[in-house]
Amino acid sequence: MTPSIRHWLRGDFARHAVALGSGTALGQLVMVAVTPLLTRLYSPTDMGLFGLFANFLAVASVAATLRLDFAVATTSNPDSSLRLLALSLLICPVASVVLSALLYLLIREDVFAYGLLPVWTVPLCAVALVATGSFIALRYWHVSRRDFRVVGRALVAQGCARAGASVLLGLPGTGWVGLALGDVAGRAFGIRRLWREAASELGRARRSGALGRLREQLWHSRRFPLVVLPSSLVDALAAALPLPVIAWLFGPAAAGQFALVWRVAALPGGLVAASVGDVFHAHAARARDEGPGPSRRLLLDTMRMLALLAVVVYLPLCIVSPWVFGWIFGEPWREAGEMLRLLGPLWVTAMVVSPVSRLPVVLGRPGLKFVFDLCFLVLPMAALVAVSSRGLMTALLAYGLATAAAYVLFAVLLYAVAGRRAVQSPPPRTDQDP
Repeated sequence: MTPSIRHWLRGDFARHAVALGSGTALGQLVMVAVTPLLTRLYSPTDMGLFGLFANFLAVASVAATLRLDFAVATTSNPDSSLRLLALSLLICPVASVVLSALLYLLIREDVFAYGLLPVWTVPLCAVALVATGSFIALRYWHVSRRDFRVVGRALVAQGCARAGASVLLGLPGTGWVGLALGDVAGRAFGIRRLWREAASELGRARRSGALGRLREQLWHSRRFPLVVLPSSLVDALAAALPLPVIAWLFGPAAAGQFALVWRVAALPGGLVAASVGDVFHAHAARARDEGPGPSRRLLLDTMRMLALLAVVVYLPLCIVSPWVFGWIFGEPWREAGEMLRLLGPLWVTAMVVSPVSRLPVVLGRPGLKFVFDLCFLVLPMAALVAVSSRGLMTALLAYGLATAAAYVLFAVLLYAVAGRRAVQSPPPRTDQDP
């Protein structure tokens, strides 16, 4: 073990990642534990239809707070963080209604198989977006305070509620509707734990006048909705678009198989991205003030550990998946195991690069990430569509290889950005200023 990795393991970064990651892992592991039951309660077509709904939420939730949630975690001023939290919670309901209207248009025009969803999913989407946007904003406020254990407990509660509701609603044979309602219930369940302390601080700030001048705070943080938001939307779209495209090209049952693959294989990477990504964000903001050297060392040490973890997790998973999927999830899902193996390079590179992908934002260079995200969206999807005539498996292999190559290029870009001095935002004039 190299000295840098040993230092990484012993430092605050690792302790914070474990504190947040343990809660994230428990919440997600509950979902994995019930997945064999879910695959017997719901068909591949049910999973495909739910995947359309969930993937829209995954993209739309990025815009629910206009990416001011990132600003909450990035600022080092406690009063500014509270003002940004208040702005996020105020904007979220309005943005959720607008975004739900976009889902209605996708359903009405039958874009990428979204016409398969009933219109009543639109108000359900609005409720889910309000819950998701509020949870994310509150989560990042706790991240800015390094309350990682609080966030971890909330994620456990959310994961348990989502799993339990999905199973209970599937028992009467509700179809994909049970998955959708269970998902929404889970998204709303974890908010209470995060809200308790935030409500007290928001009340104190309001009484002291620290919540004043929200408009000025919004103007001061304008780069997040103007630059970071488009980049995040493209990033989320790149992850979410394959499922509706597969449903469009190969049918909802094929999309359901792909949804199961994503649920299982993306779990380890999602756990790491959620826990290590949040902690990396907080520590990168501190390293930024010390110059390029600490930022690059933090990046390299983190990526080394992530590479080791990715190989340990995904190599055995990709080897055994074609043989065990039919046994664990039921015979109709055997094809998903082969899909998972074909996408192995994608899972490894995603676990290494995704958790550190916020570095350009922290260093004040979000435009660089936006340019890359556009390439990351276009190239893999072009590969998927270009070879779709050769069958589902060939199309997925092309998509996975193109995505892995894009992640490698992004890692090179992150290394270059980490070696440059950060672009500083104008400092606040006083503690009362935004």
